[in-house]
Amino acid sequence: MEMEKLFLEAKLDDLLKADSNLFQNTRWKVLCSDDFRKSFWKLESPLTQKLVLILLLKLSNGWRPKRRKVDSKCETSSMVLKKFKVEDLYIVCSIDVVKEQWQSYTQVLKAWDLLPLLDIERLVQRLDGIFEMYTDDFISLCNEKYLEGDLEVPGTWTNSIDIIRYKQLAHDISESASDGRFYVENTKVSDSLLLMKFYALSSGLVNNLLSSQDGRQLDLPFEVTDQELDVILFQGSSFILGRSGTGKTTVLSMKMFQKEQLYLFATQGLGQVNMKNSNQLYQASRLVDQATVLRQLFVTVNPLLCHAVKNHILQLKRFASGGNYIRESALQNVDDIDSAAQFKDIPDSFIDILPKEYPLVITLQKFLIMLDGTIGSSFFEKFSDARELSNWEVGKAPIFLRNFIRTREVNYEKFCSSYWPHFNDKLTKKLDSSRVFTEIMSHIKGGFRSGVSCDGRLNEKDYINLSECRFSTLSRDERQIIYEIFKCYEKRKGQNSEFDMADLVIDLHRRFQNERYEGDIMDFVYIDEVQDLTMRQIALFKYVCKNVSEGFVFCGDTAQTIARGIDFRFEDIRSLFYSQFALDSKCKANDGKKGKAQLYNNFQLSQNFRTHDGVLRLAQSVIDLLHHFFPSFVDVLCAENSLIYGEAPILLEPEEGDNAIATIFEFLSKPEEGDVVEFGAEQVILVRDDHARNEILKHVGKQALVLTVLECKGLEFQDVLLYNFFGSSPSKSQWRVVYEYMKEQGLLDSSWQSPSFKHEIHNVLCSELKQLYVAITRTRQRLWICENEEEYSKPMFDYWKKMSLVQVKKLDDSLVRSMQVASSLGEWKSRGYELLRQRNYVMAMRCFERAHDTYGKKLAEALGLREDADCLQGFNPERASAWRQAAAIFYYIGKVEEAADCFYMSKEYEQAGQIYLEKCGESAVKRAAECFVLAGRFEKAGQIYLEKCGESYVEKAAECFFQAGSYKTAAEAYAKGNYFSKCLSVCTKGKLFETGMQFLKYWKGHELSEGIEESKQKFLKSAARHYHKINDKSTMMNYVRAFDSMSSIRTFLQSLDCLGELLCLEEEFGNFLEAASIAKYRGEILLAADLLGKGSHFEEAATLVLLYVFVNSLWFAGSTGWPLQQFAEKEKLLKKAKSFAMKVSNQFNGLVCLESDILVTKPSNIRLMERYLSASRRHESTRGEVLTARMILDYHLVNNSKNYVWIDELVLDVESFSKEQISNNRISTDTLVYFWNFWKERIMKILEYLDHAKMQETSDHRRYGEFCLNYFGVWRQFKNAKTVYLVLNSDDEPKWLRKLSGEYVCSNQKPIPIPFHQFVAAARSYWCSELLSVGLQVLRKLEESYNFSCKNSYSTFYESRSLTYIYEVAISLVKSRFLNIQHANKDLMKFVRLAKRNYFRCIFPLDWRDSLTANMISLRRTETSRNLLQEVIFEKIMSNDDGLSYVGIGMVALMILGSHQLNNKVYGKILEELEGKNAWKNFIASLQRDRAYSPVYVTGHSRSESITRPHAGSIEETGNEEPIVFKFHEALKDTYSADWMSISDYMSPVCFLYLLERYLVMLSHFKGFFFTTKTTFVEWLIVDMPFHKSIIDMEDLLIVVSDMVQNFLYNWGETIHWIEKSHINVNEYRSLLVLRLVVIICMLHLNFGKRLDLLSDLLEEKHITELLPLNFYDALRSWVKGNCQNNLYVLAQAFQNIRNPLIIVGMEENRPIFACSDGFFIDMEANPCKEDIFRVLFPKSESPRGSTRICAAKFSEVLTASKNSNDCNMQVNLVQFWEIVEALQAVDDIKDQSTVMSNASIMKVYLGKCIFHLIAARKGCLQTKPAGNEESFPEEVIDLLHKMKQQQSYWNQGQFHTLQQDENLMSEECSLLR
Repeated sequence: MEMEKLFLEAKLDDLLKADSNLFQNTRWKVLCSDDFRKSFWKLESPLTQKLVLILLLKLSNGWRPKRRKVDSKCETSSMVLKKFKVEDLYIVCSIDVVKEQWQSYTQVLKAWDLLPLLDIERLVQRLDGIFEMYTDDFISLCNEKYLEGDLEVPGTWTNSIDIIRYKQLAHDISESASDGRFYVENTKVSDSLLLMKFYALSSGLVNNLLSSQDGRQLDLPFEVTDQELDVILFQGSSFILGRSGTGKTTVLSMKMFQKEQLYLFATQGLGQVNMKNSNQLYQASRLVDQATVLRQLFVTVNPLLCHAVKNHILQLKRFASGGNYIRESALQNVDDIDSAAQFKDIPDSFIDILPKEYPLVITLQKFLIMLDGTIGSSFFEKFSDARELSNWEVGKAPIFLRNFIRTREVNYEKFCSSYWPHFNDKLTKKLDSSRVFTEIMSHIKGGFRSGVSCDGRLNEKDYINLSECRFSTLSRDERQIIYEIFKCYEKRKGQNSEFDMADLVIDLHRRFQNERYEGDIMDFVYIDEVQDLTMRQIALFKYVCKNVSEGFVFCGDTAQTIARGIDFRFEDIRSLFYSQFALDSKCKANDGKKGKAQLYNNFQLSQNFRTHDGVLRLAQSVIDLLHHFFPSFVDVLCAENSLIYGEAPILLEPEEGDNAIATIFEFLSKPEEGDVVEFGAEQVILVRDDHARNEILKHVGKQALVLTVLECKGLEFQDVLLYNFFGSSPSKSQWRVVYEYMKEQGLLDSSWQSPSFKHEIHNVLCSELKQLYVAITRTRQRLWICENEEEYSKPMFDYWKKMSLVQVKKLDDSLVRSMQVASSLGEWKSRGYELLRQRNYVMAMRCFERAHDTYGKKLAEALGLREDADCLQGFNPERASAWRQAAAIFYYIGKVEEAADCFYMSKEYEQAGQIYLEKCGESAVKRAAECFVLAGRFEKAGQIYLEKCGESYVEKAAECFFQAGSYKTAAEAYAKGNYFSKCLSVCTKGKLFETGMQFLKYWKGHELSEGIEESKQKFLKSAARHYHKINDKSTMMNYVRAFDSMSSIRTFLQSLDCLGELLCLEEEFGNFLEAASIAKYRGEILLAADLLGKGSHFEEAATLVLLYVFVNSLWFAGSTGWPLQQFAEKEKLLKKAKSFAMKVSNQFNGLVCLESDILVTKPSNIRLMERYLSASRRHESTRGEVLTARMILDYHLVNNSKNYVWIDELVLDVESFSKEQISNNRISTDTLVYFWNFWKERIMKILEYLDHAKMQETSDHRRYGEFCLNYFGVWRQFKNAKTVYLVLNSDDEPKWLRKLSGEYVCSNQKPIPIPFHQFVAAARSYWCSELLSVGLQVLRKLEESYNFSCKNSYSTFYESRSLTYIYEVAISLVKSRFLNIQHANKDLMKFVRLAKRNYFRCIFPLDWRDSLTANMISLRRTETSRNLLQEVIFEKIMSNDDGLSYVGIGMVALMILGSHQLNNKVYGKILEELEGKNAWKNFIASLQRDRAYSPVYVTGHSRSESITRPHAGSIEETGNEEPIVFKFHEALKDTYSADWMSISDYMSPVCFLYLLERYLVMLSHFKGFFFTTKTTFVEWLIVDMPFHKSIIDMEDLLIVVSDMVQNFLYNWGETIHWIEKSHINVNEYRSLLVLRLVVIICMLHLNFGKRLDLLSDLLEEKHITELLPLNFYDALRSWVKGNCQNNLYVLAQAFQNIRNPLIIVGMEENRPIFACSDGFFIDMEANPCKEDIFRVLFPKSESPRGSTRICAAKFSEVLTASKNSNDCNMQVNLVQFWEIVEALQAVDDIKDQSTVMSNASIMKVYLGKCIFHLIAARKGCLQTKPAGNEESFPEEVIDLLHKMKQQQSYWNQGQFHTLQQDENLMSEECSLLR
């Protein structure tokens, strides 16, 4: 009774309070249905309403009436219903068992309706029908009662028991679906009690029930199914999959709301909240701990869905806050259909979002724009059009940005209209535009793999390779074509300055990788319709939410993936989430440690709330086909179920030949009286595409809504007519593949003919089936399907008929009449706004027409016009007109902001600005000002900024005034805003200098910003520059004096070229150095020097004076730059320079005195010039070096050749030699060439500097650069960080300057400025000319010397040396990269030809002994000689057009065998010219290979040339390759056998005999030694020929040689003719020929024991003997007659008599030892170096060589004994031994101790070798003596050996201080040895 009394006394206000205690501790959960709410709203009496609410509250607390029976059992089921009376009405209730939060089951009280008694029976019957399907156990639980005293309390059960509600589920609990048609309720979906929503009794519900009068019903949190509750309560990240209508979006909304509710409870105080479960408390506390603001983000692609969810969440938040929320954030207007309008309160950035904006419910586009505004520079900044649309930063102009996106984004529609028609027909003819767009967006640019690519796009190879993936339905060829289209698309898109969303996504990923995200981090992210996103779009969410384990919910259905550009598979998103969300998060949490990331949970929603079982079964049949044919493209889910029965969809069969649509709407156009004549707002006709719609509209007109399948996605209709889907399908006959599936399912006989499924053929069916599924699931109640033609639809219709899924009905009047449903005006209006949000403006207009809603129709029309304009390309009249029309309509209906936007887009900025200003309120004034800026109304814009936008826009206002030219107003505005720098800048621009000065005076006493000083100086400079321009110097100086520093004054006055004023100031202030710099810049060198002297900068002062004298000595009137000339005051100025230098340092003074003396000294005194040159080199004076070298060179050139000294040896140390010669006042060709090279080297360095003048860094280059500048009188100045070049000597322009362009020549300035590149060109031209001119003079002088030596019959060496010098000088100039003048090359080549023409004669003279001199041998071994010979060979080759003749062959072979290895190019050319002369070609080719062997360097002689030793391949010439000696033999034989009499150019005897001698030497290598002459051996030694030990039978070869020689001598007449034919003087040459042939016979006998008889016979022939030298003949005769083979002295004497000594060459270890005083024994086995051999063969004087011969005789027995020793390491080389002795002896001649010290290490080596040889000789001597005999080795030599060892010991210890006494000791040692 007390409780009842309490309720009766309760006030209604207590029920409405959100924190009311009335609802916090109730026992029962009371659920009120939608029908109950509707009935309650019909109550007119407030008292009745109060009584009802109080009754509900009493029931919730367990009160039950005692005196009135309220329970009654249903007739069919045993379920108990309760009826609670309120006045004359009854609340009809039942007890239900539901799953509560946190997984427990409890009884609840469900209030089904509030009805009068008469209406209760119908409700009870319907409920009984539902309860009949409940299980008995479930009903039993519902009927159980639990009491606590007088109160009835609910029963509860744990989740450990299974509570099954429906009987069917109880019978088939293990099955996921039933084959039979199970349903609980048979009614319309819209009237279903099972689908009706129930709401828990709360203060929010009470508020809702009492607020119906406001006309706006708010969504409330309603009860969800157990399956939905599991998903909502799950705390981890999850994937929610469900087919269309299964409540996916509802689950997401409720999940978000649950988080918001928990957070709200937690922040309001846990103690005040009724939380019965500890889990609720824990989750709420966690949310508070995680963040001070709960940040949740909901994203979907569909704006309509986004709008619905946003409103739903807003209303739920209002409910949770007790209705207060609506005052803080009003619900969106119904016509806010623009996404920009939806989100106008949400910034375009995730930075600092207001807490009240959460949870964020936004579209994907809004999400991407917010990311774009959060991190880095906006993607849209790169588009110039975007910047033009807004003069603001793009990210700060949301309206303008969205306008740009709307007009420049390439979506599928624009792709089809503006891009697809422009691609090559060959590429597009076999492909569908939708498929291509999908591949580009979802795979190439938006796929999972594209993220790995560096540019975010798959490359062509990787994309084509996708064809190998199991889910691919495209071949490689198709992918190749698609990629070509993609490249064309990207190119055209760039040209149009357009973009697609994939571009933005790629750019965002790039920025996230390179920059830090500073935006809000989300706690939870919900993505609905995720199948409409690409993988790369999904991957962006990982950056905004780090709560990977709990924070992500992805919701979608792959069966609905029909969005253009999207190809979605949940398998991909799961992989993406694992790899890029979970693993990345785990790695960061574990600091990079590997571990399995916490994964997600999968949920499937199977109960459908949209439609009935009949439609679902048909939809499932489509899913079954998708599963079967395309298992990778749709997720396998449990079959959807609906508890509502509904009739099966109907297949309409029109009369044959009739069009179904025409039939329906013809009937509707002729209604009978009282009939409804329309398709309602809840009915729609679905077609495939726009083309099909246009066709159908011809019949339908405005009588029905006609949408495409793609347009209807996201919409629901009561009835759907799917028209001609199969007839318009691109798959056409491919649908017949369904028969294959039917056979597999047993629906058809196996004999039925059907095509087999092939991916490459049937891949389009995947998209077709998905579209069919979407179309079917759009209906809530009725679905009609009709086709005009049976062919293409028959397979699917047969399939559905076999499955009993459809009805087939004839299209007659009664059926048409049953299809009609009328709609209210409100329903039409509601549908219109739905279509508006879907951007289907045409259909929306028809809805508004039916609703008689003029506003809605105008709105749709305006939006349609705006969209039409957005789709057009470029800015053109048609586009502007559409925008203007849209703007006019928007303005007419009051959408002024949209109107202004359209005027803005049409570039009618002033009109837009006026609307923003006058109609759009304060929030739009900034946009208004911006429009006026774009319209050029700067003054107006400035006034708006200044007067209406506040202080923060003062700067913008000033900018506008500035643009308008109102400089004073702008300056005042800047000053008002304290923008001091800009204020001064405006004063400068407006010439308001006095105003600016006034501002400066005013600001002087104030604290100003740091940058003001810089602006002040800039202003002062501008003012001064202005007055300078008007030639008001005095006023200018007033501003100049206000500068902050002297450096600023200098810089400024220099920039204005006011150097006179500046010079006076500097000198006045005592800044002499700065004053001098100005003087230098003005070219006043002497003045500058005086100023420097005043400033104590004596070094630079002296340098300047020298420069002045130097330049004026070179470039006087008419001068070409050489020679130096005297001028007035020259000596006086030099004296001044010396006086300055004396005050610097001795070294500098010496340099100045040196250069001064050079400048005044005449070049005739070459001794003095040489001393000056040496001093210049010590001082590193480039000027001194170049000038003195040129003077010495001039001295050589003016002297006659007869005055030259002729040196009979090759000068090796040319520098020392030249210094010595010049110091003795002697000149020669050697000194000429030396000083030419010295001078040329400096000039070359100058030219190198000029070639790279801007990049020279080394001090050496700087030296030559400075000299070059000084030489031409060019002064380098540094001005404003730039280098300026000035010509100082401008009194009389030098000739080199006159050659430049007129702008420099005609200048009156002093000095004359010259661009550096012009100077470089002039200087290069001058020095190249000088180099060539002097070079030609040198060549002429060398030619003169050569002719002089020839004329006076000087030695061959003189001639040869002159020729090599000529060649060396000429060829160096020819090859110089600095000389490229054709006529110069012609002159130079004349000298080259001179050298080549005469050099062969010098090297190979008729008397072959003439070239056998030390100087000639040395010359031939030079690089120049080798190069010259090679040139001669090459010229000889090139001179014969028909190949080489015998003359040419002889000369070429002679030069090859007489010179070092030639390059391969020459060999190649020789072999080309030997075509047809195979013998010689084979020999030359073998010679090339043979001489390519690498030389072996002899130990201890690294400084000398090497001698090639025998090696593999040349010691024994075996195998397939014929020995070279045979090829040589064949070549000689070929020449000898030729018909020389008939050949005009036969080989000369000189060449032939030379070759024969070389051939004979080659044959002689077969044994351990051989004999030869000095000339032949030296020739062999020069060219470093290898040994050839030929294991061959040489008998025949020797016979041929013998016969040749014999024939030449005995057929003397022919031989004479041969000489004459070769153009050789017979009288001069015949004796030489005979002598040479006799020597050959001697060698034959000595080496092979052959033809001694021939030699004996020849000595009896008078015509032979009379041509031989007498002493040679006598010695040879006595040798032959005495047969003295073992006594070589006689023969050696004979060869000595003809100046061609005998040489014995030893090549093996066990060879005989020969000793003869007039011959030479060369031990090649001991590896002697070439230099040692040449020193023996060509001693410097006769005495040393004589001593060597004597010594050889004296020690011959000892050395012979040593040679017979078995100790291979103790061999003595006679030649080497005496050369060592001579080297040691040379120390005695060196008086300079420093030279001795520098060569100490070499001396130590020589000493060691000498000791080695003496020990070897002693050991060999001991081994030949019998045992017990005394040692016969000379005692003095043994004593000498001991002294040498002691001496070596000192030197080994580094004690070189004993060298002084060691010199004397070595002298004694060498004397003893000799």
